[in-house]
Amino acid sequence: MKLVSLILGGCIIMGFSFVLPYVAQANAVKSIQKIDEGVYFLDFEGNYCFDEYIAKGGGKSNDEMSAFITDKLKKGKWTSSKKKSDSAVNITMKTFGCASIAAHNGGECGGMIFGRNYDWKTCAVLVTHTKPDNGYESISTCCLEHLGINADWEPTHKFPADAAALAAIYVPMDGMNEKGVYIADLIAGKDETTAQNRGNASVTTTAAIRLVLDHAASVDEALELLDKYDMYSVIGYAHHFAIADNTGKSVAVEWVDNKMYVTESPVLTNHYITDSPKKDTANPETENSHTRFNTLQATGEKSGWKLTGDETRDALQSVRAGQFGWENELSVWSAVFEPQARKVTYYFREKYDNPVTITF
Repeated sequence: MKLVSLILGGCIIMGFSFVLPYVAQANAVKSIQKIDEGVYFLDFEGNYCFDEYIAKGGGKSNDEMSAFITDKLKKGKWTSSKKKSDSAVNITMKTFGCASIAAHNGGECGGMIFGRNYDWKTCAVLVTHTKPDNGYESISTCCLEHLGINADWEPTHKFPADAAALAAIYVPMDGMNEKGVYIADLIAGKDETTAQNRGNASVTTTAAIRLVLDHAASVDEALELLDKYDMYSVIGYAHHFAIADNTGKSVAVEWVDNKMYVTESPVLTNHYITDSPKKDTANPETENSHTRFNTLQATGEKSGWKLTGDETRDALQSVRAGQFGWENELSVWSAVFEPQARKVTYYFREKYDNPVTITF
């Protein structure tokens, strides 16, 4: 078993708003380490400007978010004090599958346990540990191809070459924070996009995940945050979130006709389940989603909704993408989140006998 352990006694890295304005960014790039084949880990403590992004109104598209991050790169906010970077960040996302399950933890640590498959083609992966100046510590996961970084990427640990990797902080696919709040993004359907345009600050799908990880201490707080901002979906597909916390509350959140719908559910795959006009809309492309949903539901019911870490891994393996013959697709990562232990165990590219465990 591989173990990445974060011992955070004291202030290791200073934020750039103080005397040494670039220490956080430089140390974050230097911290990148390989934890599995094509999988890297980045540690960022300090100010990554996300609160500033939201305070300025956020963004309605990946292009607007890319422009904000690139502006920080050009002005030196995310780069070395010796060299101003002219690197541009290009955030482009494609459709993906996925599955999520929540249960009570049957292991020694107790509390809840959350499992998540990210189903897509193979890509370089960055697991990010963030400890912002004004927000909660968290672990999150990003498929680096969404940042235009190829699957064969290897870090140089230098600016500007690795500057784009810092943008992974803004593009998480899932994660869990120190308060035990878990959130994951899943595709809900093809024919629905969200653009609320109510006059509030705007967030795209991944920015909403960062918002929740940084500032929500419970499911209820997460829902309040999501309702406070205008949601804009990306990639021309509908998204929905699985959100859960260590109290046992687990919900699915969907947007239909620019309205947010919420229902309690321990399982989520890739079809609508809230009481919206889209619920139970049938088409051939959701048949597999229902199969995976029913498999996870049956696993939870059989166990009395109490699963150990290994049992959660097995549940994720039972619905892995690679068994369905989808073209070039597999479960790029399966992750088991244990909030009581502040631990995430990853299984990359369906290697379920090769866990990578991160504690924070």
